[in-house]
Amino acid sequence: MWTLEELVGRVTLIYGVAGSGKTNLCLWTISRGSGVGLYISTEGPVPLELLSRYGLTEGERLFVKEVFSVEDLVVELLDMYVSGLLNKFSGICVDSVNAHYRYETAWRTDAGRLLNTALALLSQLASLRGSYVLLTAQVREEEGEEVPSGYEMLEFWSDTIVKITRSGSRRVIEWLKPNSHRGRRTVFTIDEKGVEFEH
Repeated sequence: MWTLEELVGRVTLIYGVAGSGKTNLCLWTISRGSGVGLYISTEGPVPLELLSRYGLTEGERLFVKEVFSVEDLVVELLDMYVSGLLNKFSGICVDSVNAHYRYETAWRTDAGRLLNTALALLSQLASLRGSYVLLTAQVREEEGEEVPSGYEMLEFWSDTIVKITRSGSRRVIEWLKPNSHRGRRTVFTIDEKGVEFEH
């Protein structure tokens, strides 16, 4: 089962193809917590119907930021860190953390250093503040495997790594890290009411 308690104090990487349910899983997780969540989008505005699906348009449940480059992600995180704003969030989701890195690494020599800085900051926040951090990642085809761009960095900073695959209306979460959970699976579906886990 996917439980909020297992995520606290950890950085969790969620990867899978487009439409596999990564964003829904993140928003569902944030909606289960009692505190305020931070959702950082690298791919434009989050549809309001998706936020309302999980009751995140009411009150002060969710703080939303948009970033437009790897450097922008680092700057936003550092600004919130220095101002103390990051401390107010019980959970943070960066969706998709490697979206800009995929393209910028081809022409920007410091793209890796910038992404590494962002991941280090998020890792520190999770371990020291007891927050949970969810990172979703886009995938590319590599030798027949779907692997996220920047996987080596993402793997280093992630305490937990799960892969989502889709089969019809069912989504399967498979744990790849830590080794004690490797091979564990749980199934969920998504409808107009949101995420529903199979028991």
